[in-house]
Amino acid sequence: MDVQVQRALVIPPPPSEPSAEVPLTVFDLVAPAYHVTVLFAYAPPNPTNAALLHALTATLPRFPLLTARRPSQPDHRRPFFLTGKGGAGALVVEAAVSSPLADHLPLAPSRDLERLHVPVDGATPHVLVLQINRFACGGLLVASSAHHQAADGYSMSTFFHAWADAVRAGASGAPPVVDRPPVPYGPGAVVPRRPPRCEFEHRGAEFLPRDAAARRPPPARVHPSEIANLLLHFTGELVADLKACAHNKYTTFETVSAHLWRKITAARGRADDPARTALNVTVNGRARLGPDSLPRGFFGNAVLTASAGTGARALARGSLADAAALVRAGVRARDRRYFQSFVDFGALRGGEELEPAVGDEDNVLLPDVAADSWLHLELHRLDFGCGGRLAGILPAHSPLDGVVVLIPGLGKAGGVDVFVSLWHKHAEVLRDIAYAMD
Repeated sequence: MDVQVQRALVIPPPPSEPSAEVPLTVFDLVAPAYHVTVLFAYAPPNPTNAALLHALTATLPRFPLLTARRPSQPDHRRPFFLTGKGGAGALVVEAAVSSPLADHLPLAPSRDLERLHVPVDGATPHVLVLQINRFACGGLLVASSAHHQAADGYSMSTFFHAWADAVRAGASGAPPVVDRPPVPYGPGAVVPRRPPRCEFEHRGAEFLPRDAAARRPPPARVHPSEIANLLLHFTGELVADLKACAHNKYTTFETVSAHLWRKITAARGRADDPARTALNVTVNGRARLGPDSLPRGFFGNAVLTASAGTGARALARGSLADAAALVRAGVRARDRRYFQSFVDFGALRGGEELEPAVGDEDNVLLPDVAADSWLHLELHRLDFGCGGRLAGILPAHSPLDGVVVLIPGLGKAGGVDVFVSLWHKHAEVLRDIAYAMD
C-alpha cells in the first residue's frame, strides 16, 4: 500500500480558554494508559478534507479533553490533563493512497493498515490524533487514535457523531450544530454519596493492593509479532442459530461472547484443564449510576470490568446457555451499588497511589479472554454525508493475547463482526473452529 503523507497540522484549543489542570477521575485511573485506534472506511463520494477539517475545528471546542495535553509527571503527582491554552491540540495528518479503496476491502487486520494511522506511544502529548486518508477513487479512511484515560468508547462515539453532524450541516450551508457547553470534567463531575462508603473491595479488583506491585511476579510474555489479529464474521443467520442454541434467553453480546470464550478456550488446548478461566467484560456505568452521580452528557470514562469465571473443563463440557448465563451474571453483578461504591472509593482514596490491577502492557499467556462490545455505540450509523457508504470499521493492530471486540456487521444481512487478538498458534486453530455450533 503506497501512502503519502501530504501535511500535518494541529487544531489548537480556543485561545480564550485559560490553562487548567484537570485531574483524572477514579474511572480514568483504572483505564488503560494508551491510545485506542479505530479505522472507518467510506466508499465514494465523500466530503472534502477541507469540509472535514472545518467541521472538526467547530466541534472540538465542545470536547476540551480532546485538545488537552498529557504532561509527563516525573514527580509522581496524580496524573492530569492540561486543557485550555496549555493544551497540545488535536494532531491531524492528511495522506493520499495511490490505490482505490476497493483493493483493500473488506477491511481486515493487516500490518499494511498501520500506514493509515499515526504511530502513537507513551510520549505522544496529543490526546486525539487523526489521519485522513484519501484514496485514488475518492474513497476515505479516517483513523482516530484517542487516549483511553480521556474517554471511553461511548464518549468517543459521541464525539464522532457530533463531528459527522457538523460535516453534514456545513455541506448544506447551515452552521455546524452546537448544543449546550460540555459538562465540567474532573473528579467533581463524578459525585460520591454523602458520606461516601465502600460496599465492595476495589483494591484487588480494579486496583492492586498496596503491596501487590512489589511481590507480583513478572508475566510470561510473547513478542508482539507472535500475536495474530483476525476478523470473524458471524452472519445474522448464525447469530440466530447461536441464540437458539442458548434457548433464546440471552442478548447477542452475551451469546456471541460466550461462544467465543468457549472456542478460544478450546483453541488454547485447555478443554480438559480444571484451572479457572474468566471472560472479562467491559460494562458501561452511565445508566447504572444515573444523573445524581454522573451528569448527563458527561464526557470521559465511566466503565468497569465485570468477570465471569469457571473451570476451563466445565466451560468446555457445559452448554452455550451455561456460558451465556455466567456472562449475564457477571455483568449484572456490576450494578448501581457496585459502581457507586467504586465512585465512593475514589473519593475516600483519592490521595493514595492507585495502580490498576490489569497493566496496559500485558500480553501474558493467560486462560482469560477480554471482551468489549461496540454493538450499541451506533458507529455503524456514522455518516459524514455526500452519500459515501460506510464500508468498514476496524480496531488497529493489537499486540495483546485474548482480546475480543464485537462490531456491528455493515452488510444488508447484518450480523456481527468479531475482532480477535490471539497468540498465532491458537489463532490458527480458532479460525478453523469458530463457526462450529458444538
